[in-house]
Amino acid sequence: MEEKPSPEPALECAVEFLEVLPLIMGSLHCEMRRETASKLTMAQFRVLTILNHQGTTSVTKIAKLMHLGLPATSKIIDGLVSSKAVIRRGDPADRRRVLLDISSRGRSELLATRAITHQHLAKLLAPLSEDNRTKLLEALRALRPIFVKLSPDIPDLPPPPADE
Repeated sequence: MEEKPSPEPALECAVEFLEVLPLIMGSLHCEMRRETASKLTMAQFRVLTILNHQGTTSVTKIAKLMHLGLPATSKIIDGLVSSKAVIRRGDPADRRRVLLDISSRGRSELLATRAITHQHLAKLLAPLSEDNRTKLLEALRALRPIFVKLSPDIPDLPPPPADE
């Protein structure tokens, strides 16, 4: 029986990355919904993260940053406005434009959700050997500039302070 040559290392990484990423995101989504009183969806979490980083922002800019259409983005924002996590107001310079701000309630929900998610991930990663965790951290830090460069419109959010 003839052995197949192993795929190119970068391709092998790409295949594994694409297989594991949905599992990671699914786990995070479930944990966020299970553990947070606010019941933020992943999309709402992303909107709050953007607003927390960007400050006052338009619906159009959020839609662009999230790679979503305006109707889908507006629906996400409607839920956040209803829960008082986001403040929607008109732009004094252009009555047709809507501006959004994260509220203090939204910031609290974001930080609480982030902290819970950090703890969840830490528990999942704890069984890895110290050597594997170090390698994973190095790999993630190496990936960051690659994806930041590919997505210049998406803010490269610094890690939150340890006390968040």
